[in-house]
Amino acid sequence: MSVRENRKAKWRKRKSEAEATRSILVQLFPRCFRDKGQPKQPLKTGIYHDIRAAAPQIPARKLGAALHDYTSGRSYLRAMTIGASRVDLEGWPVETVAIEHAKAAREQIEHIESQTYKRRASHAQDRAA
Repeated sequence: MSVRENRKAKWRKRKSEAEATRSILVQLFPRCFRDKGQPKQPLKTGIYHDIRAAAPQIPARKLGAALHDYTSGRSYLRAMTIGASRVDLEGWPVETVAIEHAKAAREQIEHIESQTYKRRASHAQDRAA
């Protein structure tokens, strides 16, 4: 197995674990977390600590990976608009998205889309060759 293939296999394993933990979060906190493909709501700042207290059975590393997976997707980032409500574990609005967080989310979306464009262009060149 090449280094690249090994790296991809590790990434797939981490992604799979994150998605499994994310599924648990959806089951435990359905008013807060949404299934993959559904519109997301911005999460309360510091929700990691709330989850650790409410669901100590979820290992910290897996929780961190699941939250990263959840909050780094385009659907979540698009929900991070100025003034949007951030929700707690029960789905209640507890604060609003700050300007700097909305700006960072917008920049992250632009970066993701730029990388996607570059990757597609590279694949198109490989097929043409």
